Amino acid sequence: MPGSVEWFQSFWYFLPDGVEKVEFPPGVLEYFVSFQQKHPQDKEAGGQLFWKYAPAGHKRVALVTGPRPTDRRSRRHYKADHRQEQVEIDRCYEQGLYFLGDWHTHPEGIARPSTADIESIQEIYRRSRNPGPGLLLVIVGTRPLYEGLNVSWCNEEVVDLTRLAKT
Repeated sequence: MPGSVEWFQSFWYFLPDGVEKVEFPPGVLEYFVSFQQKHPQDKEAGGQLFWKYAPAGHKRVALVTGPRPTDRRSRRHYKADHRQEQVEIDRCYEQGLYFLGDWHTHPEGIARPSTADIESIQEIYRRSRNPGPGLLLVIVGTRPLYEGLNVSWCNEEVVDLTRLAKT
């Protein structure tokens, strides 16, 4: 059945420079699905994304964190524990994994970042010691991921990224 976990293949996105690609492998996509807000009692969930270079030379999401017990969560709100996030960033860096951005769920079919989401990721970008050219913001909706996943590139601007058909 399309959209079910066993059918996932990697999702690929070109970053705005048009050269660099980022891969979301099946395990990452399955992790997102496990937190989709399919029921009225489901709370928003979220965390961080970390990457490493794949053998082919592209960026691959290698680790997804969250949600943490210390995050604040409700049906329509997610507030990460920023102290724990910094602990994750430091620990991952020591392991050769690099901060790529944030993810969280929304209780809507086709996810879109809210104004608060955009302001939050831009603030993270501005305050980061080494943000590089930008960060990803991933919003997970309730529809199958091929429809309900929103991936944006964020720095001083926010640009929706289009999933590539296949690479």
